[in-house]
Amino acid sequence: MEYQTLYRKYRPSNFENVFGQDSIVKTLKNMIIKNKLCHAYLFTGPRGTGKTSCAKILAKAVNCLNNKDGDACNKCENCLTYIKNSNPDIIEIDAASNNGVDEIRELKSKINLVPSMSKYKVYIIDEVHMLSIGAFNALLKTLEEPPEYVIFILATTEPQKIPATIISRCQRFDFKRISESNMKKCLKNIIKKEKIDINEDALDEIILNSNGGMRDAIGFLDQASNYCDSTIKKEDIEELSGSVSDKDITNIIDEIFNKNYKYIFNKSEEWENSSKDYLIICQKMIKFVEKGILYKKGVLPEKINNDVEKIYNKINDINLFKLFDNLNELYSKIVNTSQKKNVFEINFIYFIDLINANVSRETLVEKKEDFPRETSNKLIEELKRIRINNIVCESSKEELSKINSLWNKLSDYLTNKKYKLIAGILMNAHPVAASKKGIIFVFLEEIMQKRAEEEYDICRELVNDIFKNKYKIVLITEEYWSLERPKYIKKYKNGELKLENEEEFTRKIKESTNKSEINEFAELIEME
Repeated sequence: MEYQTLYRKYRPSNFENVFGQDSIVKTLKNMIIKNKLCHAYLFTGPRGTGKTSCAKILAKAVNCLNNKDGDACNKCENCLTYIKNSNPDIIEIDAASNNGVDEIRELKSKINLVPSMSKYKVYIIDEVHMLSIGAFNALLKTLEEPPEYVIFILATTEPQKIPATIISRCQRFDFKRISESNMKKCLKNIIKKEKIDINEDALDEIILNSNGGMRDAIGFLDQASNYCDSTIKKEDIEELSGSVSDKDITNIIDEIFNKNYKYIFNKSEEWENSSKDYLIICQKMIKFVEKGILYKKGVLPEKINNDVEKIYNKINDINLFKLFDNLNELYSKIVNTSQKKNVFEINFIYFIDLINANVSRETLVEKKEDFPRETSNKLIEELKRIRINNIVCESSKEELSKINSLWNKLSDYLTNKKYKLIAGILMNAHPVAASKKGIIFVFLEEIMQKRAEEEYDICRELVNDIFKNKYKIVLITEEYWSLERPKYIKKYKNGELKLENEEEFTRKIKESTNKSEINEFAELIEME
């Protein structure tokens, strides 16, 4: 007999076997019992949470000849023909591969045909968000006034991509991620029936990696049972899923707060070479920090080992909360990028700087005691003002448009050994004004602007490599620009915006400033 995957074998065949969606199941059953069916349903939620399964069960239940308490009997003629995929009145459409207007028009042409053997003709459209705009428009007309014997069930993981006009004509059900307790209950039932030998911590690892998706959890269990010759251990699940050990998670969080940039880069390189999954790593880090917060508040129900306890005691509450927020943002970034490794690395460089934001510039660069820094800073700020003035004075929309179109190339440098660090920092900036001689870059946060300024020479080198031109650059904050920009607009309108002599100013700096000051800030004032 052909092997059947565990997910297909244990896919729920009636509402009773659906895990973790109790309120949705109860509502759907009551609608059948009370004969208050809608003509269109929209099932939304993360993958593997039961949307398509419930759609199939609902389609079967509304046509069951011996319906009991709103659930299908799975024994009558209608149920059996559907189970054998031979019921002509229940039509399943995969919008991912049938997303055009022609497919929906064909649906419309057949919709007026009465059901062959059932009470209702049910259309299940999976991944409905994949339909084209034209297809949605064609479907809308059908949804407005379908025949009384037609029911639509639309399923999607991305409801935000569905037009509001479609959503408003459906009764919407939002499927939530399956809770850990429900997932464990379901998996243990399968483990018992399949006689799978698995350690408890390995089961917990499966649940963690599945992120609330029952289909993924059962798939992991199936894969592990085929992979392992004996008992399934936690290490086996880590290997299969692309996860890392708890010790790895503990170590990297410890090194983040030790400000150990090198460790983060080396560990990330190691994970990349062994094909680890950065999403799962990030998820495990979130779980670790969540436990740390609960431990700090004295409400963690489980015991922790001494090494982990030392890490938690080492980190103050505020920084734990900051790391928790940072990791959640990182998770979203990793989902939406192909440069997962680089985003991961740069994120923690940024975070380390963030939690040390109160450290003055003197501690972030080599400290030199032999010159009056306050005077130097004033000179640099004045030079910066002159340069901004001159760039704005000679700027043009055409030049800025050209710069913006090429700025997208910055992401290519995230994998460049020489430039990847500064490229990651510059990902937080965008050009706001450009002339043929210079560019003004704005950062949303001061800490990233300061970081870029500390690496001014390589920053300028990278910018010029991207644009194949030798530009002068100015690095400022969004806040600074929002205050200064109106002043330049006013000067322009009044005819007062004029070029200032930057070379004359730098000459005066050379004449009035001692040699150590010039050496310290040479890269900032470009006195080659």
